[in-house]
Amino acid sequence: MRALFRKRLFGGLLLAGLGALSPVAPLLGRAAEKPPLIPREVLFGNPEIIGVSLSPDGRRIAYLAPDQGVQNLWVRDLDGDVPPRVLTQQRSRPQRGASWTADGLYLISSRDTQGDENTVLVRIDPKTGDSKDLTPAEGVKAGWVAADRDVPNQIVVALNDRDPRYHDLYVIEVDSSNRRLLYRNTDDGRMVDVDWVDGAWQPVLRSQVLADGGSTYELRLPGDKDWRPFLTFGFEDTISGSGVGGFTRDGQWLYGSLSTGEDLPRLVRWSREQLRTCGTTCQPELVHRSSTGALGVSLSDINTGEPTVLLEVDLRSRRVVLDPSVQPDLNALNKLAGSNDFSIVDGDLNDRLWLVAIGSDQQGAEYWLWDRDRRQQKKLFSVQPRLNDYDLAPMESLDLLARDGRRLPAYLTRTPNAGDAPKPLVLLVHGGPQLRDYWGFNGMHQLLANRGYHAMSVNYRGSTGFGKAHLLAGEGEWYGRMQDDLVDAVNWAVAEGIADPDRLVIMGASYGGYAALAGLTRDPELFAAAISEVGPSNLRTLLASFPPYWESARAITERMIGVKTVDLDAISPINHVDQIKRPLLLGHGANDPRVKLQESETIAAAMEARGLPIDFVVFPDEGHGLANPRNSLAMIALVEAFLQQHVGGRAEPFGDALKQSSMEWRLRSLQAP
Repeated sequence: MRALFRKRLFGGLLLAGLGALSPVAPLLGRAAEKPPLIPREVLFGNPEIIGVSLSPDGRRIAYLAPDQGVQNLWVRDLDGDVPPRVLTQQRSRPQRGASWTADGLYLISSRDTQGDENTVLVRIDPKTGDSKDLTPAEGVKAGWVAADRDVPNQIVVALNDRDPRYHDLYVIEVDSSNRRLLYRNTDDGRMVDVDWVDGAWQPVLRSQVLADGGSTYELRLPGDKDWRPFLTFGFEDTISGSGVGGFTRDGQWLYGSLSTGEDLPRLVRWSREQLRTCGTTCQPELVHRSSTGALGVSLSDINTGEPTVLLEVDLRSRRVVLDPSVQPDLNALNKLAGSNDFSIVDGDLNDRLWLVAIGSDQQGAEYWLWDRDRRQQKKLFSVQPRLNDYDLAPMESLDLLARDGRRLPAYLTRTPNAGDAPKPLVLLVHGGPQLRDYWGFNGMHQLLANRGYHAMSVNYRGSTGFGKAHLLAGEGEWYGRMQDDLVDAVNWAVAEGIADPDRLVIMGASYGGYAALAGLTRDPELFAAAISEVGPSNLRTLLASFPPYWESARAITERMIGVKTVDLDAISPINHVDQIKRPLLLGHGANDPRVKLQESETIAAAMEARGLPIDFVVFPDEGHGLANPRNSLAMIALVEAFLQQHVGGRAEPFGDALKQSSMEWRLRSLQAP
């Protein structure tokens, strides 16, 4: 099945946000005048272990861990004394995570070329580490579509090798890498869902974004030759996540998420028997009506594929149990987690062993193994155990109000540094913009709080996860009410005596970077400084440079920006450089396929021409975000120095952070390290 049954939340769209050396200091209480500096390396360097996947037989785990200072793929037996085995030999760019084939014979991972997002799927032997590319090595974007345990040697992938705008579907034999065409795209942007039903790969659903931003679905049941109309959604329901997820493993139920006629999502399903005769008037069965704006499947039946546990998320999350048989397990895990949150991230094919992650806003994740038969748990490891040597600040959940009365769900992490006087505040703006911020451990919140700044994240209108009305309120409001929401949140913090009005900073990546630029040009007196990573400065050039495989969804993006209703020049920060009065830190990956490097180059050049304070850095081996921890640490070191110089606060010395990265410091106003 598609995203519905991949343990993710409904929603999300385009310009995704991104997500930094001294000996570890002893644990000190919160009563200390100033807590010890948490090294950047502890918060943003290589985790000791991450990206864990449980083998189908439950006997091994694959995971990422450093080898010679770079993240590589390892395999470890859960029983016995055999030492872990490193499978890959990355020495510059980190290895990506991997998932097991259902027979446990191979691991499937991926890579791209220095952030160009042309993904290559790679087969890795968990015994020897031998690897083989399963998809073209250059100039093609591969996408994982489907796999099923009944055919463990096959995966369905999407490739745009024939036409960069459209993806055809292929079945690839994992052992031989041979492939056969399963479905040739009709060259009109239709997306096809493939399920293993009745002993064969079946293209069963076909969807297309319409010219007005709506969408239409066609259905072809196993055994049918022709596609037939099934569902049609307007723009409002398309952007808010109404759609069809796919069939369960047994082929008996088709699940979907709908928001038609309502503000919040609901999980529905159609029986295969009903679908044979109902045509375009198929009335679904209601499975669950959400009480929050985000609804996802947390756990599914291992045999049938039917959802057993759902997850509703607002500022915090709660589980909805559909199958009472799993309640005893959830009760035991709740007891194990205590006041922390937990999630079931993987399981074996017998559904006896669950891989469980436990964490909170003040604790990095821990991985545990839960044995359902024996009712026993076993701690495997902590992702960032060095964090345990430091006091971390709690993240508060806030319900703020915009100037027009709209609810603004937000999160605030206060600095523990002594004193009740207002402190400098950094507003962190998430990317997307059709994404959202969540409660939980946040490395940047913790870094800022430790350095003496309050950190705030706001789910402004246009964010997903808080209902259809909240999402649609962002239509055509780039530079407008979406920016007003950010200003209103900051003004609330000032009015409450939390934030110092003379030391406010706006910071973000992707759309968040755009918002940071807008903060300097639209509200030049409010923010003392801004930090923008991979942020677009000119919406005309942004729209003209989209990757070709985004064309099928262009109508949705353009409508949310307001292409036909607003003046793109008026909402492009590049056209308001004359309003900038405060310093700017810009960072960009040279190979970014989403927001081209020119978006930062042009505004940097314009600021330099006007003699405005600008620091501009480029990473030649990165794309839309910094994948290499060495580069991330360098950027965060610059962020620390930039904030310290312009609004006060503490900073860890640069050390070797800049030298160990690929960073090119093209324009500089900061004092040289």
